[in-house]
Amino acid sequence: MKIDFNTKILSALLDQNPDKAVAIYTKFPKIDRWLLDTDKPTINQLGNVAHFLNIPFGYFFLKEIPDKKYPIPHFRTIDNQPFRPSQELTDTLETLQERQQWARDILIELLGDPLSFANSLTINSDFNTASQKISEILNLNKSWAESIPTWTDALRLLIEKAEDAGIFVVMNGVVNNNTRRKLDVDEFRGFVLYDEYAPFIFINNNDTISGKIFTIIHEIAHILIGKSASFDLRKLQPSSDDTEKYCDRVAAEFLVPQELLISQVRILGINYQALAKHFKVSRIVIARRLLDINQINREIFFQFYDKYSQEEMKFKINPLQTKKGGNFYNTAPYRISRQFFHLVYNSVKQNKMLYMDAFRLTGLKPKTFDEYVRKNVA
Repeated sequence: MKIDFNTKILSALLDQNPDKAVAIYTKFPKIDRWLLDTDKPTINQLGNVAHFLNIPFGYFFLKEIPDKKYPIPHFRTIDNQPFRPSQELTDTLETLQERQQWARDILIELLGDPLSFANSLTINSDFNTASQKISEILNLNKSWAESIPTWTDALRLLIEKAEDAGIFVVMNGVVNNNTRRKLDVDEFRGFVLYDEYAPFIFINNNDTISGKIFTIIHEIAHILIGKSASFDLRKLQPSSDDTEKYCDRVAAEFLVPQELLISQVRILGINYQALAKHFKVSRIVIARRLLDINQINREIFFQFYDKYSQEEMKFKINPLQTKKGGNFYNTAPYRISRQFFHLVYNSVKQNKMLYMDAFRLTGLKPKTFDEYVRKNVA
């Protein structure tokens, strides 16, 4: 049976999703006629369009698309245009908001007091002080990276230390477990949802390894000043916002302390590879720090970034893979957050939560949930 619907809604959705607009004409060859109202789709066809666009079926019968306000600030390195979040980013953020609200309620009951470091500084605090505080939170000294063999090991360590400190860290390259809904790193490298009990960090796993390492520390700095945000950090450069500039400087100082960098430059010279090996960060982060301390200029940095970011993308190391392989049960602790899963699992064991709710919050099916427990918890 064919059905009437508001064609203006479909037209507006295609305008908002130009990347999908090309593919939709191939997938639904009659769509031109639907838009011109010379033909009508069946209920199943319109349902398939809704599924393809990742929107509720009922949208097609409204007068206009609901104006959903993006709930946190989004900082762009190039911010001369209004920001319209993709459905992928919005859905990812909403998933973490739901997890955060649940975790917050549980942690208030369990802990009583908020995290001591949450909202403990302002953007007027000395950024060296903030860098030192991150070292204390993660229980790492200034030379922590020297003993770490690879970038991937460094990122894994930072995630583990952050979670041990009470910060939930999620790293994923798709919406939940839907491999057809890839997250666009040009849109955002990550975001942080601040809360004094249950702060959540999200890292876009489609980013370069250097980008991911920089993002997690940048986001921890946001937690120190009590600010939620999403950001693109293009070419590891912040937006013009003072908060972003502050968090950017704190992250850079933590990863490559200026005093140690100057000392190593005296020994090694401006040798990107040798400095990167010493600090266990990428050559891009080294170049960024050399720019910060006026050892190179912006033109040289951007030329270097363009060259080596492409190289990193080609040979991108994926911390969601292990030596055992990239199977789902190796990646799930990152996609869900190890700390969050343990909180959910313990609530189930203590009869504070139904299994049905646990499956929904973690995005796992019953068999997958049990197997996850067997491989990663038991």
